[in-house]
Amino acid sequence: MTTWTATVEANHTVKVPADLSVGERVLIIKLPSLAELLTDPERRKRFAATRAAISKAINGGFSPSAPSNEEIVALVKRARQASTES
Repeated sequence: MTTWTATVEANHTVKVPADLSVGERVLIIKLPSLAELLTDPERRKRFAATRAAISKAINGGFSPSAPSNEEIVALVKRARQASTES
């Protein structure tokens, strides 16, 4: 699967790369604008909390290690569950 981004034109058409065949199925997802992302108070709060946690870990001498396969699977399951709850 490959990801492209495009913009809806004034006539409501979307220009796609020429290597997509006519009749090919595509998925369209509405993405927020950069302005919306930057002004969303909840997003900014989560970003600030993440930044603070990273800073605290760095200042505390945290030594990162590679996650195990089990930890990766658990993180993916948690992310999938969170995305269905939103």
